[in-house]
Amino acid sequence: MGVSWYLSSKSLIGYMPIFFGADKLVHLVCFAGLAFWVAFGFNIKKYSQFWISSVFVSVYGIIDEIHQSFTPGRSVSFFDWCCDSIGAVLGSLIFVFVCYLIKRITTIK
Repeated sequence: MGVSWYLSSKSLIGYMPIFFGADKLVHLVCFAGLAFWVAFGFNIKKYSQFWISSVFVSVYGIIDEIHQSFTPGRSVSFFDWCCDSIGAVLGSLIFVFVCYLIKRITTIK
């Protein structure tokens, strides 16, 4: 979250990929990673609980977008937040799936 906050404070971010929709893909991937580790921190191991980390990270995405509105050269984007939220859901689900796989592997005799 600290890295995200820092990057949101920058007017220009170097080393961004240059293709159509690259910024949306970056949002999705970064917030998926954040949600993965938030799910780890919340110790979420069931599919019925994945929404906890998803909502937490999605709300952070809203806060991050508002924060960007105070940075010169940056703006609030509903579509960026949508990608943040999709990434949050994917990252949370991936974490739960990884937990499922680990549990299944470790219980095989």
